[in-house]
Amino acid sequence: MNRFDRLIRRLSMAEKRPGVFLGGAGEGGVGGEARLYGGLVAAQATMAAQHTVDDFPLHSLHAYFLGPGRAELDITYHVTTIKNGRNFHARRVEAWQGEECIFQLISSFQRNEKGVEHQPEMPGCEPPERLPNRDELKGRRHWEDMPVDVRMVTDITAGQARPAEQKVWLRANGNIPDDPKLHIALVVYASDRGLLDTAFRPHADQGELIGASLDHAMWFHEQPNFNDWLLYETEGPVAKNARGLATGRIFDKQGNCLISVAQEGLLRVR
Repeated sequence: MNRFDRLIRRLSMAEKRPGVFLGGAGEGGVGGEARLYGGLVAAQATMAAQHTVDDFPLHSLHAYFLGPGRAELDITYHVTTIKNGRNFHARRVEAWQGEECIFQLISSFQRNEKGVEHQPEMPGCEPPERLPNRDELKGRRHWEDMPVDVRMVTDITAGQARPAEQKVWLRANGNIPDDPKLHIALVVYASDRGLLDTAFRPHADQGELIGASLDHAMWFHEQPNFNDWLLYETEGPVAKNARGLATGRIFDKQGNCLISVAQEGLLRVR
């Protein structure tokens, strides 16, 4: 079973009892470490919340990473109903390993509704077909460990200070079943990887940098199709007090702005 298929299996949350879901972690470490990859926890928590809501698509989530977690331990997700309204539902999710709560998420769901529209223009860049694939990127970054096809638009040469901005094309490295909730969870999974690196870029020549996600927020403007290429444009506008802020926007190939992302993380020079 390849990495993509294993991830799909880990996102098939088993409901132990109403509102309580079990998520497998195994091989969920960062770069082979015992520390759990936060994107996996966020994706599983998102799936658990979505399992408790029918007919209302997810429109936003706000999460905090409260502890590093252990990649070898399973995670129990407790979903609490905050609100079931006529137009909006809200859920709180807590992720536990043993006696420790390692993650909390609040998610909001909205009944489909028409309204006024505008969006930013998609940035111009090379199409993914003309960019190095995962095999060519192997060894340069930890992207190759993802069950996601990655095509870097921005130069990621190590040890060189660069502007605090990145662009990368992302696509599932396998065929996702026809389940909108699973597409959303997989994009949540991918959105955490590399986002904080954007805030590191201006300081890449200052020594070894250490980072960890502290929080994560996403706003879903349209339903993503992760079987097709998505452009992830990120920037890191501020780094102070050993923390860096990164923001991002995700576009489809047709130029539709599907998702907005924001994250603050620990940013230290060793």
